Formats: sequence, structure tokens, C-alpha cells
Amino acid sequence: MAGLAGRLNDALVKMRLGKGRHEVQLWLRDGSYLHFRHDRHTRWVQAGGEEGLLAAVLAAGIGGFKLHGRRLSISFNDGSCLEIRQSYFGWLRRRLSKNRE
Repeated sequence: MAGLAGRLNDALVKMRLGKGRHEVQLWLRDGSYLHFRHDRHTRWVQAGGEEGLLAAVLAAGIGGFKLHGRRLSISFNDGSCLEIRQSYFGWLRRRLSKNRE
């Protein structure tokens, strides 16, 4: 799949939820990660990790995101979208789509 959503989907290794389900970290194959925060007063995404640059490229291309419990929906500026859900057993479920505007 083309686009930033496809790149994230291919590189995603692990999803870790924060306490209170207001934060989530997505760990990528190159050692970098994306850290999302969404609550009543705050909404941001940051790239981190010293080993890779993929998280920085992906963070720059994010147009918006929603975090609802164990589900993270990300929309990218190139029109691609990715929805990631973490099951109760730790498995990740992903769905790629193309925005229809």
C-alpha cells in the first residue's frame, strides 16, 4: 500500500497504551516511536527515539488523529488513513483506507 499509512502499517511493531487511555506509543522497526496524547485539554503527537528517523517523517505527515480507548485512528496529509486497535490480548488489528473527499 502506498502512502504514509502504508509505511506506518509496514513498520509498526508494538502499540503500548498509557494509564488512563489518554496516551499511546507506536513502536517502529527502526527503533523510533510515535507518542500520541489526547484528552479534554490536550492533543499532540511527538516523534522519539535515537535510532531511526521514520517516526519524524510520519509525525510531520499526520493531519489529525483520534484516540478512543484502545483504538487510534490516524489521518495523513496524503489522504491515507490507518486505524489501529489493540485487543485485550495484546494483538494489533489494523485497517488501511484512502480518504474520500
